Amino acid sequence: MQHVLNRCKPLTGLFCLLLVLFSSSANASDETFSADVAMLNFTLGKVGIADNIDAPLRYGIEYRMRSLSRWKLIPAFGFAHAVNSAGFIYTDLRHDFWLTDRWLAIPSFGVGSFDDSDDIQLGNKLEFRTGIELAYRFHKQYRIGFALFHLSNAGLGRENPGTESLVISLCIPLGD
Repeated sequence: MQHVLNRCKPLTGLFCLLLVLFSSSANASDETFSADVAMLNFTLGKVGIADNIDAPLRYGIEYRMRSLSRWKLIPAFGFAHAVNSAGFIYTDLRHDFWLTDRWLAIPSFGVGSFDDSDDIQLGNKLEFRTGIELAYRFHKQYRIGFALFHLSNAGLGRENPGTESLVISLCIPLGD
């Protein structure tokens, strides 16, 4: 566990810096916290954080649609790429659980196509992704957060080693 925490120190510093920079723009009379807008999400972090490899840098981009149902499920699709050539194209569903008018927890579940690298081989092309994000909402619906994801083939392949990613996310609202 200490090994994982040591790998996350640079991400924690970046998260704190961005939180301070963006918090100066927060406004108490801001729009309601339940606003439903499409978003573009950028991520930067590490993949393979619990594996016995030198966890490579990973970056991604994701489009989060407006919620489509009475349960406020939010469809999303995206792409993540690691510097060791591993890649993941996916679609998922998520839900915003508001903890306060600024903080939210966002669980997600998805499926996609994973391209192995020499360091990360997940045993199947089809992989499932589960995750949780803790985010802070700023003025005009901008968000910054930490997200932890697990990828697994759910036993569909001969082997099912799975892997985890820890990322910082920056969500930019698209429209009102």
